[in-house]
Amino acid sequence: MFKTPKFWLISVFVVALVIRFLYFPDNVNFAYDQARDSFASLEILKGNLKIIGPPTTASDKIFHGALVYYIWAPIYFLSNHNPETVAAVMRVFNALGVFSVFYIAKNLFNPAVGLISAFLYAISFEQSQYSLFFGHPSLGVTAAMIFYFGLALWFFKQKPIGFIVALFGLGLTIQFEDANALLVLSAVAFSAIFYPKVRFTSIKTVLLGLASFCVVLSTFILAELKYNFRSSQAVFEQVFSHNSNLNVTQLGKVLVRFSHDNFISYSIFPVLVLSALTLFFVILVRKKDLRFKMLFLLVWLLGGLLPHVLNSNFTYYYSPAATVSLLILMAFLLYQLFNRWKILAIAVIIFITLSNISLTVSQNKKGPNSDIVIQPGMLTYQQKKVLDYIYQTISPQPFSVSAITVPLNINTTWSYLFEWYGWQKYGYLPVWGSEAASGFYGNLKVETARSDLPKLRFLIIEPTVGIEGYIVSDFIKHENYFSKVIDEKKFGTIVVQHRQQI
Repeated sequence: MFKTPKFWLISVFVVALVIRFLYFPDNVNFAYDQARDSFASLEILKGNLKIIGPPTTASDKIFHGALVYYIWAPIYFLSNHNPETVAAVMRVFNALGVFSVFYIAKNLFNPAVGLISAFLYAISFEQSQYSLFFGHPSLGVTAAMIFYFGLALWFFKQKPIGFIVALFGLGLTIQFEDANALLVLSAVAFSAIFYPKVRFTSIKTVLLGLASFCVVLSTFILAELKYNFRSSQAVFEQVFSHNSNLNVTQLGKVLVRFSHDNFISYSIFPVLVLSALTLFFVILVRKKDLRFKMLFLLVWLLGGLLPHVLNSNFTYYYSPAATVSLLILMAFLLYQLFNRWKILAIAVIIFITLSNISLTVSQNKKGPNSDIVIQPGMLTYQQKKVLDYIYQTISPQPFSVSAITVPLNINTTWSYLFEWYGWQKYGYLPVWGSEAASGFYGNLKVETARSDLPKLRFLIIEPTVGIEGYIVSDFIKHENYFSKVIDEKKFGTIVVQHRQQI
């Protein structure tokens, strides 16, 4: 049993789970985006079905897919609206990528390379960060690998079902992040390169593939029909009005980060590892029996880099699973080394493991980093402490609460936390005692008339990333006209002031 690939693959999956659940639930990040999408998911439980997903930064007419709401809704139902349970499922979902990586590498090379690739994925600091990202884009990682797995089946095993799997995976990854639509260009490039090598699939297979693609994207289709193709028009306008220049510096930074967060982070080693992989690729691509396999990995990587070229953006989730192509290339290199110089191969694996574990231990206790989330440090572990402090200070007296939030004047995050944790544990809710922008999720009663507010008041100051300092000081100065500070406490990156009306 101990020599079977299945045993080792399950063992690697367990390693992936352990790494992703280090510090859980103390490192669950829950800020505005998570609260907004949680409220939307809860509305589905009330029968309010969604065909439009979370908004994008590209345009107020372009939205992500709504599938994430349907995934979260039953989890919220079973967990009594606990966001930490959803975060746990997200980590498991990311860890399941171990199996996709194994089967892709196995189809390209052999089971040994598949196991090494799966192990590198399991210990990857970058992938552990993706697993901590409580948001729809992180689901695109495993979805993208379904796309590549289907292509590998189709191109290298001549299995027509790969065509169906690929289109299903492509639809999934677009559902979870609209920028992943650029993978359609990768699909075209793959088809152009590998078409001579594959048998043409039957009409039935083509229709089934297209049907799976359309079913997965059905929410987009319904939204376009309902809203007169406004998103398609917005995308069309952006494509033809957007001027992009190849940002070589940006690409260099992204590639170095890929190496740093997946292989060896020490000193200049990320650059050296990239150089070694590049040289290894050049040698292999010249070999006839490996040429198409190397081209497959290259197109995979370039497809993940394309969003960075067009957006000049350093964000993790603009390259879902792109680094897995490098993990597989590294696994094949280690496999070749092991057949010739076992000690060297083992030493390299040890260095890679130590580097990734070191980054994971030092960083993951803080939650996802600033390359993924806008407000690092908005952790449920600290937020629950904030609510416990507030309630236990004055319970069972009525009180009001206000906050300096990101975005400003939107109480969605704290409304969700009070409605979930505060109500379930203490049995009553505060009044929101300051301006709250209309049209956003949140059910706390808003009262701006100072004379109608309870005498006891709490001011919560979130990590003010992206907010000018004068806005914070003006907010507090205005608050000082009406209330005085009785006590102030800090919970991680969150500050709470206990105030009394003057």
